[in-house]
Amino acid sequence: MHFIIFDIDGTLTDSTAVDDDCFVRAFQETFEINSWNQSWEGLQNVTDWGITEEIFEREFGRLPSDEEFQRMHDNFIRLLKYEQEHHPEKFKEVPGAKEFFNSLKNDPNIGLGVATGSWEQSAMVKLNTGGIDIQGVCFSNSDYHKTRAGITQDVIDQLKERTGEEPERIIYFGDGTWDYKTCQLLEIEFIGVDVHLNGKLKALGAERVISSYLGVRL
Repeated sequence: MHFIIFDIDGTLTDSTAVDDDCFVRAFQETFEINSWNQSWEGLQNVTDWGITEEIFEREFGRLPSDEEFQRMHDNFIRLLKYEQEHHPEKFKEVPGAKEFFNSLKNDPNIGLGVATGSWEQSAMVKLNTGGIDIQGVCFSNSDYHKTRAGITQDVIDQLKERTGEEPERIIYFGDGTWDYKTCQLLEIEFIGVDVHLNGKLKALGAERVISSYLGVRL
């Protein structure tokens, strides 16, 4: 039994740019915070929950209230859905992702999961627009955990409970620095996805990096 876990943005769907753009615009509209030059890689927790808290606390010296947090969430989802309706091409699948993902769903020796730093509602917008069906797949997101490690460990725990087995391998497909570091922390195998060939993951030390799922073998 192998557990295979995927990130979403830049991994299953080529949606990192539109996701970042809507998130920054939501900060501007909700709190009048200009975060256009902010690098997510400089933050402690690169999840929707973690980014919202950290940038808000940096600007105002306190954590957002539940009402403020919800307004940020709702504005972000509204902006993302607008882009989904008017520019669905911004959410296209990474080449070969849908076929590869579906082949794993049908393999009895694979436990399949999705672990994303997105909030659940935004994750589903991106997956649905990109044509990735996660029905029946173990899933965790930033509605439930602030840290990438917490989200990924949640999926691993779900897979263990569902299969009743300890896996021979756990493989995580991701595109971000934070994905690579999370895999190092949890001591699981990492396969980088570099759809735009920026070389970032190779520079970090990732041993295996792909640009698409076409012809990929585990």
